[in-house]
Amino acid sequence: MADADVQPAQAEAAAQAQAAAQGAQAAQAAAPAGQAQGGGAQGAVVVADIRLDDPGVIQALTSVSGKVRITRETLQTGLTADQAQLLWDWAMQQHTRCETSKLMVKRCIRDLETTIEQRDDELVANGHMPGPDGGDEPPPQEQHAPILDARAIPGAYVPYGVERWQRKRIGHRSILKELTSKFAVEIVEDVRDSKGRMYVVGEESKSTHCGAFPHGLVAHKVGPYRGKEVYVCSNSLDVVITIRLVDVRLPRDDPKRYDVTEKDVLNELTRMNRKEVCLGWGDYENSVAFYVELQFYAPDSGGQGRYVCADQRNEDLFAFKKAPPNGKLLSPAEDRPYARGPQEVQLLNGKAEMQFSFNVINKDLHNVHKKRLFCLTAHCLNPYLNGRANFTATSVPFMIKRSLHNDLVKTDRWVLDETGTKVMVDKSLVTRLAPTRKLAFAKKRKAFEAQFEAPAEGAAEEDESEDE
Repeated sequence: MADADVQPAQAEAAAQAQAAAQGAQAAQAAAPAGQAQGGGAQGAVVVADIRLDDPGVIQALTSVSGKVRITRETLQTGLTADQAQLLWDWAMQQHTRCETSKLMVKRCIRDLETTIEQRDDELVANGHMPGPDGGDEPPPQEQHAPILDARAIPGAYVPYGVERWQRKRIGHRSILKELTSKFAVEIVEDVRDSKGRMYVVGEESKSTHCGAFPHGLVAHKVGPYRGKEVYVCSNSLDVVITIRLVDVRLPRDDPKRYDVTEKDVLNELTRMNRKEVCLGWGDYENSVAFYVELQFYAPDSGGQGRYVCADQRNEDLFAFKKAPPNGKLLSPAEDRPYARGPQEVQLLNGKAEMQFSFNVINKDLHNVHKKRLFCLTAHCLNPYLNGRANFTATSVPFMIKRSLHNDLVKTDRWVLDETGTKVMVDKSLVTRLAPTRKLAFAKKRKAFEAQFEAPAEGAAEEDESEDE
């Protein structure tokens, strides 16, 4: 970086450090042979006597005039005023030298970063597309070609880990910065009422309904999670999964946080190399699509550690005591990424939604997995965004049960009021209800509508059948 780019405070410090260095050089010239300097900042220059057999050990501090001297023994017997001043001067000299060294290191780092940026810009100009981490390894997929349909991908399919994804590099730092600093995706979870209050378990029922996902929150009385509160879903009901694009620069309570759409993301991507856009864009490059899968909740594990294997032929990884229906985890049956299956969905106006049910329950897990919880993960299929943390979303961990009749009490929903007391949630404050059965639609509710309208006919019955 050029000198003009140095901040005023840094420039001032550098000037002071330069003066100190000059003082140190003068003291070095005055020092006897075999002695080293501490440098000079204020007062008389101090000469440090170094042990020749061990340069890391200072035997004494001596003023240039030789009239004041400090040794280890002096420190034990007590310092005179002159000796204390000498020690102080030496300490300040060392401080100045350290600050000088820090400034030099910072300057070197800035110069190195500038050199790397210039090199990357040259590579991009020559058609090379460096990775998000500045690496030079070639992308797995040819850059100037649309990504492949699942059936056209060569080699054996691996149902977990990074091998199943097709990725392309973003070779423009400004585009990458905008995408990573402005956008993120999240899975909508019905764990709060419309006032933002978290659902809590009731005093007697030890449970509460939630919504379309997850279905409820239960303080378990038996099993591996006895005494713990865990979100639950019923495989007798559908779940409704909503993926939402957000502007992470705005707080969660700002409605404008949700004004961004997939068009804003694609507009950023279209600023890249024109050859790349014209020759390399297909359906997945031209959209912000997601693949949703059921995984084990294991944030610190690799792909295999999160993989829920429903293939009974895989004896090492098969996760269940018995195979689920059709060997599939979900209904409608999931397919591999890029196969345009039912678990693929595109953002439209910043939001995407899908509905399905689970074919599996926690009780059917193999003994080695009986304590594990599930989660849902949304992976972006746009090759420029796949694998980036802000375009990947993972849900809260949850348990899947066959039925919630024994856990949930009809329409009970509880929150804490301003005093910390558990209160029943008013029906008008429930944002979204679970489907009453498989293939039924989730009922969305808006607080402001409910305030002015009479309850819809049959609304109570719908609530009561949530856990059926």
